[in-house]
Amino acid sequence: MKKRILLASAFLMSSLAFFAQSTLLVTETAHGATISNGQVIYLTVGAFGSNQYDINIKNSSSTTKTYKMKMFYDLRNYVAVGDTANPFFCFGGTCEVPNTMTSKSETLTPNQDAVANNHPISVHYDEASVAGLSSIRYRIYDINNPTVDFMEFTMKYNDPTASIKTNTSLLSSVSDVFPNPSTTKASINVTSLYDVNNAIISITNALGSIVSFKHIELYAGKNSIDIDSQALISGLYFATITLNNTKITKKFTINK
Repeated sequence: MKKRILLASAFLMSSLAFFAQSTLLVTETAHGATISNGQVIYLTVGAFGSNQYDINIKNSSSTTKTYKMKMFYDLRNYVAVGDTANPFFCFGGTCEVPNTMTSKSETLTPNQDAVANNHPISVHYDEASVAGLSSIRYRIYDINNPTVDFMEFTMKYNDPTASIKTNTSLLSSVSDVFPNPSTTKASINVTSLYDVNNAIISITNALGSIVSFKHIELYAGKNSIDIDSQALISGLYFATITLNNTKITKKFTINK
């Protein structure tokens, strides 16, 4: 019986560890967009080019935490000896030289962020003489609980399929059309990770004919897109947001 209780306790503890969430809130500094755990960020850097990507971290817990950042070369562009891509990063108030894989520490009080602590964070990438694919993974973790309280994101440089994947990930959410049913005016909310100027919204009727079509600009964050339904007769319609190879369709009804 005692053995069963011990086994059950061990299982419970492992389950709690598995479902525990990181105390870290990680955002992109330029747009304030949240970077989710496991997110892949696609960037293009030309030969001999450089890129800097600024982020911020916040301790969302009720206790003081000390974090570190670690870099992993999952794939590093190699041209020749001495001619490779050189990723590096700045964390804890120090910019590490290429090939330094673990940062200094950053201590944050409850709800404090690194920028407010005068320690902005950035990841850098210096390309080789020939542009190539690199996949660099970063892990930020609580040094006292590194296997549970952590988050990771990956920077992929010069991925040949990046245009499709980037535009797919840009639209983090698209709401249903509201109000539904609609009369003379309806709206749809679109949350974008970045500013976008090549999106389209089209309205299609139940027969598949496009009855409305316009280009829209999306800004980083939540956007409210108006649907002019005044000229539409009662019936079933479909609103489609198109961004390059990404299409998201929402069904709605006009009831006059």
